[in-house]
Amino acid sequence: MNSITLSNDALVLRCRPRGGALLSLATRGGIDILRPAAHALAPPGECSLFPMLPLANRVEGNAFTWRGRLVTFPPSPSDPRFFLHGDGWQADWTLEQCSPDAVVFSLAGALPGVYRYQARLGYALRGNALLATLSITNTDAGPFPFGLGFHPFFCKNPATTLSFQARGYWPERAHHLPAAWREAVPVGWDFSTPRLPGEGWINNAFSGWTGRAVLHDAGSGAAVTMESATDILLVYQPENSDFICLEPQTHPVNAHNQPGLPGLTVLAPGGTLRFAMRIGREETTAPG
Repeated sequence: MNSITLSNDALVLRCRPRGGALLSLATRGGIDILRPAAHALAPPGECSLFPMLPLANRVEGNAFTWRGRLVTFPPSPSDPRFFLHGDGWQADWTLEQCSPDAVVFSLAGALPGVYRYQARLGYALRGNALLATLSITNTDAGPFPFGLGFHPFFCKNPATTLSFQARGYWPERAHHLPAAWREAVPVGWDFSTPRLPGEGWINNAFSGWTGRAVLHDAGSGAAVTMESATDILLVYQPENSDFICLEPQTHPVNAHNQPGLPGLTVLAPGGTLRFAMRIGREETTAPG
């Protein structure tokens, strides 16, 4: 099964079991909200959206100490230095439920000697919005820290502004890892009022994000909102790209090597962590 199509009166979505990825999200009129994949077998990183589990982003040295034991992660097929975004986006999920406007996938994941989990991933079209849900349950014999996130690729054009509130950010250092957190956000990356993200490189996590980001197209008057009840938002934009990623995640980058494992949830055997994101599109005339 290469792809599944969902639709309602407002939206059309294509997804697939491979990586639990979205291949496209568009209006019924054919306007892309997320960057469409070139084809159904596109690599996960070239899709419209994928889940991040059992961690988001990168861990420095690809290892951390957990209860006196050094835990080493395997390299990702997408990055030989890191277990990039975990293993869920590289795995084959199982289709559990499917209706005209909703789908649920499941995944049994394991890294022998490190963790074992059961995950559920849902995509549902609700009016003019996509609701994406993700949960992970620790099925191993001991506790382990888990984190979740979503990695959507939003379409943008030269007239698209971005706005969201945040308390501070982490500058980027070598190998896309974070430097020390700073409260003062540089003017070019301060999106507390709507501004063009420009064409330059952005790859920074923001903390104290209030849970709502808005992309507004001054040309069409349309606004796309992304909402998620989490403290961390990572913004990624390659140079001269026609997309920007607004990635809600439960923990900062490299949280595994920070005191107290900030944002990570230590799940006892049988414990579950849940996460959700909403992407909506509305016609409007001013940035919000």
